[in-house]
This record gives sequence, structure tokens and C-alpha cells, in this order.
Amino acid sequence: MKSISILIPCYNEEKNLANTVNTTEKSLKGIISDYELLIFNDCSKDKTGEIADQLAKQNNKIKVFHNSTNKGLGYNYIKGIEVASKEYFMLIPGDDDIPENEIREILKYVDKAEIINPYFTNPYETRHFNRVILSKAFVHFMNIIMGLDLNYYTGPVVHKTELLKKLDIKTYSFAYQVEILVKLLKSGHSFMEVGIAQTGKGTGHSHFYTYKNISGILKSIFDMIWTIKFKERKKYNKKPVRIKS
Repeated sequence: MKSISILIPCYNEEKNLANTVNTTEKSLKGIISDYELLIFNDCSKDKTGEIADQLAKQNNKIKVFHNSTNKGLGYNYIKGIEVASKEYFMLIPGDDDIPENEIREILKYVDKAEIINPYFTNPYETRHFNRVILSKAFVHFMNIIMGLDLNYYTGPVVHKTELLKKLDIKTYSFAYQVEILVKLLKSGHSFMEVGIAQTGKGTGHSHFYTYKNISGILKSIFDMIWTIKFKERKKYNKKPVRIKS
């Protein structure tokens, strides 16, 4: 029987968290019954933490973790891996940005490949034009440098939990998923890409373009390139197995 740990990171999401949990649970019905929801409250300044605790009291499938300081998405993801107890692992944003039917579209392929890599089919409808262009340029750059052919590197990816627990993840920056995907794919693991749409709810107050985040991402990317292409190239020289959806 398939099982999945779903990480729900949230920072000041008092208006969206309950809906996110509800959407996520509805999307699981009829597909995966053995699951846990791991809510990470990243030192929110609103009532996110209180709402998370109340949801956990009402549902024994929910576990809540409170950070004493704001740690960022990469930190929460890695800590989520550490506490995950199910066969597969996935992140759903706490801003209720991915509709139920789109989450179901991802989940229905769980166990068809070791990695299910979603990409967004409606970026121009939900993201600023400059952000879309930057994202596409980044994907093109990574594909050329790493010899891969992905549509996206930072989506709500589903991984086999055991692969994540064994992986040496170096960065807490926004590039954490890039590092994970590249290392696993260059280790020869199987993957499937699935196109989904998003609502755009999560685009209003992005902190992606702060100097701290961009500098952290660039450092992480160049460190990763050095490791994979030079320092540990014998370890990461395999061809991934693409499985068609």
C-alpha cells in the first residue's frame, strides 16, 4: 500500500492554512489513504501557529512543528525529511496555491517512478512576466550545464523518502530542490514529469528576489556544479530514466 508524508510549510498563512489542509486531504481520497501532514510553522507573526495546533487536535494525521526563528523553506524541507515516516515525500505550499484536482494529478502517478516532477502549465497567468522569463532562463541554463531535460526544477516534487534520507543535501537556500533533483537524477534514478496548473495565490508577496536569497541561490548552484561536475563526478555520472506519463 502506498503511503506519503506531505510537508506543509507556512509563514503568516492564517487565512490559507486550513484551506490548504482541507484541499490536500480531499486530493488524497481514493488515491492514498496512509498519509501524514507535517505542518511547519516558520515563526509566523500571525495566528498560523494557533490554527495549526487546533487542526492537529482535530486530526491525528497532522503533526505540527514550530520554529523559534524564521528558518526558510530549505531548512523546513530538510527537517521534514528527517521526521517523515511514510514511503513518499512531497511539499504542498501553505498558501493554498495548488488546486485539489492538480494535486490529484500528481498523486495518481506516485509509485510509477522514483521521482514525480511537476511543472506549471500556466506560468504567464499566475506569475509576473519577468519572473517567468527568469525561471525559463534558469531551467535552460541548468539543463545545459547538467545535461538534463527538465521542464522545471522547483515544483512540488514527489520523492521516495528513503532516497531523500540518504542524500547529502548541502543547502538550505531556495535552491534545495534543484540540488536534490540534480543529484538524484545524475545518480540514475527514474522520473516522470507531470504538467499542472496553479491558482496564483502564492505570488503576491514573494521574498525570492531579495539580495540574500539570490546570493544564497547562486552560491548553492555553483557549489553544486563544482561537486557534481568535478569533485564527485564519478558518483554523479549516470543517466536518469525518464518514464512517460
